[in-house]
Amino acid sequence: MNRMFPTIKDAYPNKAQYITGEPVCIEVELNNPLEHEVRIHLTAEIVCENSVLDSQAYDIVVGPSTVSTHLLAFGPLDEAFRGYGVDLLLTQDEAEPVRFSTAFDVVSSWRQSPRYGFLSDFHSREQGDAKDVESLNKLHINLVQFYDWMYRHDELVPPEETFRDLMGRELSLRVVKEKIALCHSYGMKAMAYGAIYAASKDFYREHPDWALYYGNRKAVDFIDIFTIMNISEESPWHRHIIGEYKKAIEQVDFDGIHMDTYGYPKTGISRLGGVEKVERLEKQFPVLIENTRKELNKTKEDIGLIFNNVGNWPVDTVAAAAQDAVYIEVWNPYEKYHHIQQIIAWAQQFGHGKPVILAAYLKPFRLEPLESIDRAHAAALLLSAVIFSHGAYHLLLGENNGVLTQGYYVDYSVAGDAFMREIRNYYDFMVRYVHLLYDPSLRDVSMTHVEGDNLEYVFGGAPYSTYGEAGKVWTVVRENEKMKLIQFINLTNNAEDYWNEGKNRPVEVKNLSVRVQVSEPVRSVFTASPDIDMGRPKDLEYSIEESERGYTLSVTVPSVYQWSMLVIGH
Repeated sequence: MNRMFPTIKDAYPNKAQYITGEPVCIEVELNNPLEHEVRIHLTAEIVCENSVLDSQAYDIVVGPSTVSTHLLAFGPLDEAFRGYGVDLLLTQDEAEPVRFSTAFDVVSSWRQSPRYGFLSDFHSREQGDAKDVESLNKLHINLVQFYDWMYRHDELVPPEETFRDLMGRELSLRVVKEKIALCHSYGMKAMAYGAIYAASKDFYREHPDWALYYGNRKAVDFIDIFTIMNISEESPWHRHIIGEYKKAIEQVDFDGIHMDTYGYPKTGISRLGGVEKVERLEKQFPVLIENTRKELNKTKEDIGLIFNNVGNWPVDTVAAAAQDAVYIEVWNPYEKYHHIQQIIAWAQQFGHGKPVILAAYLKPFRLEPLESIDRAHAAALLLSAVIFSHGAYHLLLGENNGVLTQGYYVDYSVAGDAFMREIRNYYDFMVRYVHLLYDPSLRDVSMTHVEGDNLEYVFGGAPYSTYGEAGKVWTVVRENEKMKLIQFINLTNNAEDYWNEGKNRPVEVKNLSVRVQVSEPVRSVFTASPDIDMGRPKDLEYSIEESERGYTLSVTVPSVYQWSMLVIGH
């Protein structure tokens, strides 16, 4: 018969992200299943990479048959951009020790690490319900898109507290404002969805010369509900939509705008003053973004601006505009894992150091039958590993256990608690090592330093690939002068490499050998994985031998389930 003992039910920071100089507070939920109070001993360590920076011990009395929340205070920390792990150890008399981990990061600005999530439920019955924003906080989501919160696409702020949108949904402005305030209490920025050129049919009929037309003189239509308007600077719509964005900031207290597009049209015909003119939208998007930024900066400090490059178009003209990240909605033909890597690399190049956010929706959560839903879970974990390993962020999660499967966020799927614990481990891992994964000085050398005549990195013990082939371990190698960062993404046990299909769980790879040429003294070598020990680091033994090309470091990575990381510090 198993005896019951106190345990750690959950642990998480009280804010999605901390700004430099803010105190840090970790909430720890302790569960005592016994019918009498118990005294437990709790140790909390603050860990950066593989070094313990602070350790605190607490003797806590937990009441009978209860779950109680205890606050652990640390800091404030003066770092400008760094992630930390919080490793907890609970001991109590003869019970087995209980270990648990969470993470937090400290930044000088949210723009250094924008983790994007979504909210889309704003019915009046949502009033007073804080669980959705609480769940976002546990995922360290610090940037929240309020999707379809508005009255009309051409009139964002509703005329009444309770209203129906163009899709027929009943919504509450009071709830929208309440959730914005909730986001602010967790240190999150609330972004108002606002399509840049969609107007209702009634608005179009009032302003037909503001619209955009096909060559056959028919107005450009989207899903038989919206008419696409002319966004050129000469068009009155240009000033109109910026004015609507301004009202959303001033009247509803949003912190910025998510400027949505639909991927088409890419060109159109304007008819201002009866004069027909070809409009090329890739040239007009940056102008609209710049003018929106100038106007909104007058309304509120620290305004956020995100623009949607649908299908990776037109990143080359838009990435450098005055927005806070390069945001890309991924659609076919970008269908394989290596396409994800390409999109991120291009965005990083054109964005000149801006964060990259991918909206890559996972249809397996909608299409996989319940008995094989774990294939959707495996697809989400692998895609997260791919995106995070290449230094980008992923818009996938929101609401309360919500997962995006398509472009209309209202139709999100709901994941189970077991998967949410797994994906939380991945988001904890990303935040814990955020200053490593998102170091802007890292260069991806996967294709130039591995295989062929390249002996800078040599791997053994499993089939591997430098560009995400199915059935192999994907080796992602990035380095700078102080560090070599190697990611192992396990694509074994799968015969195809389409990211938006259900996946089998990979076969665990053991004892993966790594040989790396080194020219400088090695400070430390450690491995970590979101699949193992909740992301806690493990120092590895290594050897350095003289070879024909200088010195070579040899080390063995003990295990790769879905994603493991190897860090060699100089």
